[in-house]
Amino acid sequence: MSYAYQNLFSWSWSCQSRLTHLLFLLLGFLCYFAPPTGVSAEICRVTGGVLGIHWSSVVGLGWRPLAVGRNSASCWESCCLEPACSAVWSLGGRCVLLSCSNRGLCQVTSLPQPHIESLGLLQQLSKSTTTARRRRQRRAPTGKGSGSDQLSSTRVSKDAERPAPTVGLTSGVTFPQTSDKNHSQLTNGSGEAPSPSQQNSTSEDTGDTASSNSSSVLPTTAPTITTSPTQAVRELVVSAGKSVEVTLPRNEVELNAFVVPAPQPGTDYAFDWLLRTHPKDYSGEMEGKHSKTLKLSKLTVGLYEFEVTVDGEGAHGEGFVHVTVKPEPRINKLPVAVVSPKFQEISLPTSSTVIDGSQSTDDDKVVAWHWEEVKGPLREEKVSADTQILTLTGLVPGNYTFSLTVTDSDGAQSSTQATLSVSKAMDYRPVANAGPNQVITLPRNVVTLHGNQSADDHEPLSYEWSLSPESKGKVVEMQGVRTPTLQLSAMQEGDYTFQLTVTDTAGQQDTTQVTVIVQPENNKPPVADPGPEKELTLPVDRTTLDGSKSTDDQNISTYHWKQSKGPDGVKIENADGAVATVTGLQVGEYEFSLTVTDERDLASTETVTVIVREELDQPPVAHVQSRPAISLPLRTAALDGSHSTDDKGGVGYLWTRDDSSPAAGDVLNNSDHQAVLFLTNLVEGKYSFTLTVTDSKGQSSSDRGTVEVKPDVWQRDLVELVLEVSVSQVSHRQRDMLLRQVGVLLGVLDSDIIVREVSAFNEHSTRLVFLVSGGPGRPPLSGHSVALGLRNKLRKQKNDFLIFKARRVDTVICQLNCSSHGDCDSFTRTCVCHPFWMENFIKAQLWDQESNCEWSVLYVTIASFMIVVVIATVVWGMVCCYRRRRGKVRHKSKSRYKMLNGEEQEGLELHPPRAE
Repeated sequence: MSYAYQNLFSWSWSCQSRLTHLLFLLLGFLCYFAPPTGVSAEICRVTGGVLGIHWSSVVGLGWRPLAVGRNSASCWESCCLEPACSAVWSLGGRCVLLSCSNRGLCQVTSLPQPHIESLGLLQQLSKSTTTARRRRQRRAPTGKGSGSDQLSSTRVSKDAERPAPTVGLTSGVTFPQTSDKNHSQLTNGSGEAPSPSQQNSTSEDTGDTASSNSSSVLPTTAPTITTSPTQAVRELVVSAGKSVEVTLPRNEVELNAFVVPAPQPGTDYAFDWLLRTHPKDYSGEMEGKHSKTLKLSKLTVGLYEFEVTVDGEGAHGEGFVHVTVKPEPRINKLPVAVVSPKFQEISLPTSSTVIDGSQSTDDDKVVAWHWEEVKGPLREEKVSADTQILTLTGLVPGNYTFSLTVTDSDGAQSSTQATLSVSKAMDYRPVANAGPNQVITLPRNVVTLHGNQSADDHEPLSYEWSLSPESKGKVVEMQGVRTPTLQLSAMQEGDYTFQLTVTDTAGQQDTTQVTVIVQPENNKPPVADPGPEKELTLPVDRTTLDGSKSTDDQNISTYHWKQSKGPDGVKIENADGAVATVTGLQVGEYEFSLTVTDERDLASTETVTVIVREELDQPPVAHVQSRPAISLPLRTAALDGSHSTDDKGGVGYLWTRDDSSPAAGDVLNNSDHQAVLFLTNLVEGKYSFTLTVTDSKGQSSSDRGTVEVKPDVWQRDLVELVLEVSVSQVSHRQRDMLLRQVGVLLGVLDSDIIVREVSAFNEHSTRLVFLVSGGPGRPPLSGHSVALGLRNKLRKQKNDFLIFKARRVDTVICQLNCSSHGDCDSFTRTCVCHPFWMENFIKAQLWDQESNCEWSVLYVTIASFMIVVVIATVVWGMVCCYRRRRGKVRHKSKSRYKMLNGEEQEGLELHPPRAE
């Protein structure tokens, strides 16, 4: 909003007064005689004000005048009683009621500071939607020299009828700035701008609520409209103190009211406390509502706003105070670490399991979980993780103790432990089962023997059928002698004994025998079999009669059903068939007869009883459909229990894993409470689940389903490539590029490389498991040869050929033969040699770099001793030779001298040198 400080009125006050005098006389008469309905002054609020605004600026902002008056003790009250009035403009005793011609443009904004050149005060008002009927005012006689003028006189509330003391203003005195009124000012007193002295003397900061009212009156001028005078009311300054804050469990507060000025001697003020705002669940108590001190008790959490009204003889004042009740501070409690299960026991080949710590609790929140391996077998790395659920893989036999430490949001910690026992796998002998003995009658000479009921704790099994020695010489054709099913044909009359031998992977065997008796041809009457007795419950009024189990030594030619007993009205459909349908049954007992005839007209008749009862609530029937076994790497399966039935329908499902099932494997999407159970992350083994169906009355039924997971057929050909890169950073395009590079190194097409798994080896490494196809109709290439060839290629290429650095290349299953003198450790991928054998470190370090057990400790010891003896002998011989040569040299170089006597000297001849 713009403010005009330089412009003055374009017309003089005298001219303006003459022009507006007649207009406001007419408006005054209309307001006096008309009985309009308006807004009560009690629900009218001053919402904002602007100081130092010129009249031309007021008109330019979109306001238009409604009425003009002088000496209005409550200018804004007159506006409140005028329905079309929404603002007032005052200056030097003049009061102009304003109406907005365009609500989007008429605005009132407070100035940042008072202006010396203020020319007027513009105040905007807001009115409540609640209206009150205004009564017609009676004109009071106007005395000569009366100095009060009102735009309209209306009976309003006691607050609106109290004018503030008159303050005389001269023409040139500026108004102090008026800011927006808060809630306490809006419900209290005049909307006129107070003088500086009034503001300083009545304003008291209570923190949240203003406790004073700002009011002033305009100086009196010549009367324009005759009104009745009102009694002046003194303004009291009331304070209820600063805002109060308490914290539970303290829920009591005392509030004291202070009044300025103090009451006259012999008189006292009347106090009235009123609760303006409070929390929704407020249930507190107030004591002393009409006294100076208000006592509050049983306070609840929230914000309370109280108003105190003080009345005296010709005096009135109001004050406000806030009371804030805060909740009781929380006392932190230690978290409770919970592991599930506390103890578990697994047996190899199951080498992985999980321990759940997500059930740990805290009074606020658990923010951190930390697992540590406290005790366990000696391994390369100890287990350490910061997850809610600890996943353990690659376990070796032994006892483990793991510690879980949980930390809450306040840093408090708590610990607990879980134990795990891993035992070695047991391998028992297989059990051969060739099925029951069978009897056939000629001319039928074909029979099938089934040995698939043979069992072993570690499948697969190999089968071998043979004719037992006591049946040698019998004529028979045998097909599938190395399969679980043996097809026999061309049999003759007599007894045949067959022998089944099963062998497991460890070479353990078991043998059993089965006898097939072939009887001579003999035509006998057929045997009718109408099926078992049936009971039906209404509203089921139909059933099926099944005679297909009727037998004959040759062949049954005809069937015929008829009713022999029971109520009438029954209809038999397909009465000349093996299976007939009976409809129209009622409550009672029925009997139906079945007559069967063979090709030689021999007949047999049997009856079946059908009992129809009134409707009863039967328990549900659980049924789990069997499913074939799956083989790794497929790790997902489903068990279907949707064929479970109930006579009423609407059953609940619950799948429970048997204790003998492997612990690995997850249930998807809470399907253990649905008709179909979906499983994932399965491992090798046999999973058994029990389905319990429950109807609406709590009756239940159970059935068991199994999922058999067989090992990977090509697991010995799987190659493991560990790359030095996080698995989250490997894209699908980079994976395809890596496969092409591996194919180049191995000399195969990248389409021949079949990827089985891409997973995280650890936090900073990726594990790629693949096999190399040998071509259409051929088994894959040997995993050991592929791993060895790839390792040699990478060594020659200095490991820079692949897009990611390879840390290790090996088969998934350790296949080192260890020179037939040791066992391969699947964890370290090295040979553990048998006693008295050791590794040929020369070959392992310099040649193929594979662990081995080629050297015998005894031979190495003897060879080492012989080498030491030879070296010592050679050294000793060299030392002896050296000493001997040194002694000869000394002996040759030594000279001996002696004194010659006379005779020897004379006998000494000098010989001349010999001529050469």
